Amino acid sequence: MSGEHFTLTISQSTTDPGDFAIHMKENGKQEQLLVHLRFMPLAMLDEAYLDDLVGVMARKLAKRIIEWRVAPDDDPQAMKACQEQAKAVVQEALDRMKKG
Repeated sequence: MSGEHFTLTISQSTTDPGDFAIHMKENGKQEQLLVHLRFMPLAMLDEAYLDDLVGVMARKLAKRIIEWRVAPDDDPQAMKACQEQAKAVVQEALDRMKKG
């Protein structure tokens, strides 16, 4: 992936503190929306927690993009493993919310 660059941008709505988007921009290409998240206004989903959660998601997304560029998964088993990992991340976040 040497020489290739991309930028992930996290944006947050100015009117809804639970509304986030993650965009990707590559050299010579249009910016594209990768993820749109909208959290319900709940006391357990405070600003610091949402910042951490969205930051972790963006880092994992960046890592996945890099891995995909180096060795794309054509194997359905590898895709299933990726989906299982994503489900585990979401479950971990839900568990932390329940404890927190």
